[in-house]
Parts: sequence; C-alpha cells; structure tokens
Amino acid sequence: MSKKKVIRYSESFKWKVVQEVITGKFRKEEARKIYGIRSNCSILYWMRKYSGNTSYRTCKKLGTFADMPHDKELQELKAKVFSLEQELRSANQRADLFQRMIEVAEESLNIDIKKKSGAQLLKASSEKTKRPQ
Repeated sequence: MSKKKVIRYSESFKWKVVQEVITGKFRKEEARKIYGIRSNCSILYWMRKYSGNTSYRTCKKLGTFADMPHDKELQELKAKVFSLEQELRSANQRADLFQRMIEVAEESLNIDIKKKSGAQLLKASSEKTKRPQ
C-alpha cells in the first residue's frame, strides 16, 4: 500500500481560502476543488481555527488578512513563549529547591522556619498586650 503525501499549507494560504469562503466568493466545496485541497474538512477546520470561536454553531466575523500574524511575527511570538516557559520552569525549580532547603533546616535544627497561620498568632499576641492592669 502506498501512503498519500501529506500537503502542508501556509498560514497565508489558509487565511486566503477562509476569507474567500466567508465573503461568499466560493462555497467550502468549491474552494476545495479550485485550490486542490484533498481533505473534505480542512477548510471548516481552518475557519474554526481563525475564528477563535469555541461555539462553532454561532458565526463570528473574521478580521482581514492584515490582522493575521505573519510568519516572521509568528516565529518571534513562538520564540518568546518558549523563553518565558523556560524562565517559568527555572523559577519553579528554584522555589522547589528553597522549599526543600527550609524543610531540611527545620528537620535538622528542630526549629520552625515556615510562617504559621498568622491570624491566630497575631490574635494571641494582641490579647496579651491588651490585658487590663
């Protein structure tokens, strides 16, 4: 059996096809035949993707081609997201390390380092200072 070659379409091509279907220039099936798109549901999937609408039964107007992030901008945004994810991962690791250090210090030195429920401690200390003399 031979496998069909997977065709990858550019974001600008997808956006163009979706805009033509939305504006009524073509119906989904017509656009699929004109542009040689083999998949029966690709255009519908693209329409859902670009609409940002979670309820696919209601229509949400799409912006223009100029509103769509271009490949360079998209790559920059992906790189920024990746670097922010790395920074978050690093910060979480540091927080876990500090938490473990506190736990080890409490166990080995047998002292309370962690802040306990402050409202109860504050209430008890304020009652001691307010006693009538």
